[in-house]
Amino acid sequence: MNRRHFLRMSLGTIFGAALTSCTQNSSKSLHENQLNIYSWADYLHPSTIPEFERRYGIRVVYDTFASNESLLAKLQAGATDYDIIVPSSYLIKQLMKLDKLSVLDHSRITNLKNIMERFRNPKFDPKLVHSVPYTWGTTGIGFNSAAIEKAQWPTNTEIFWNQNYAERMTLLDDARETIGMSLKKRGSSFNSTDQAQISAAVRDLVVQKPLTMCYTSDQVIVQLASGDSWLSLVYSGDAYQAQRDNHDVRYVIPENGTSIWLDNLCIPRGAPHEANAYKWINFMLEPEIAAATASYTRYATPNEVAFKLLPSSVTQDRNLYPRPDVMAKCEELADIGSAIFTYDRMWTELKCS
Repeated sequence: MNRRHFLRMSLGTIFGAALTSCTQNSSKSLHENQLNIYSWADYLHPSTIPEFERRYGIRVVYDTFASNESLLAKLQAGATDYDIIVPSSYLIKQLMKLDKLSVLDHSRITNLKNIMERFRNPKFDPKLVHSVPYTWGTTGIGFNSAAIEKAQWPTNTEIFWNQNYAERMTLLDDARETIGMSLKKRGSSFNSTDQAQISAAVRDLVVQKPLTMCYTSDQVIVQLASGDSWLSLVYSGDAYQAQRDNHDVRYVIPENGTSIWLDNLCIPRGAPHEANAYKWINFMLEPEIAAATASYTRYATPNEVAFKLLPSSVTQDRNLYPRPDVMAKCEELADIGSAIFTYDRMWTELKCS
């Protein structure tokens, strides 16, 4: 069953006939009627962009990145043509320091009222001055339940050092997530700034590297779904997307804890189509649109009204919406200041070793 077939079956009651592709009205200039988005791959319901284009007559150009570091590098290199970017929470503070984000006019985001109370005043951006919560989730272990004996099904990230699965596993191409996973395995924090702790975690990854097929973030769904990878460090929603094409794929949150993150909609400073960016944010906060996003991507929604539209099979899945005791073991990736240069340097050395 391909993704579009799956969505016609599972989301038809939410969307009805509303989300249909339609040729846009090109009566105005392309420059005025365009929206440039820089976001993660596989992060929208397939009909979201066609519906937005149909409704507003705005052409959407959607580019993707594989990590927050790639997004940051693009902006630091001088990219000024994006209207919407989707950074994770820990990057927001850094972008604020670099003066890369617009101050949001909440009067133009009427659907902001749909955001759950617990997401309205995050530490990284109090009162949502620069960001609007989009999705949240965890980073855990995606695995092929048919390829791994049930007695060996993973419960923690120690399995990534198991020789039995050599060259049948992938780790994320993301310094914070992969080094963080190794830190957590050692009992340290994902947000450690201690040079000795970071070095020890990277040494463990040097030992582990020969077992790894590749470091990948944007191909992990394909690797899991095809069966090429039996084990992957993976974002929660990506594991569930792989499961649509391969029902043997499962996802587990490591029992020793993992990272938890919140991705956000932001308008970069100097966005060329600011009015269109506000239209997009409001559109994505509509309950039906947000519910379709959550059902398709399998990432948790911070939208309270949308949450009520989701089927119980989604809202009661404790790998998607973890219990409080599990949440207590998870850490939100934080801004680590100048220590990010240590992570970046050691990550480059690891990949080149």
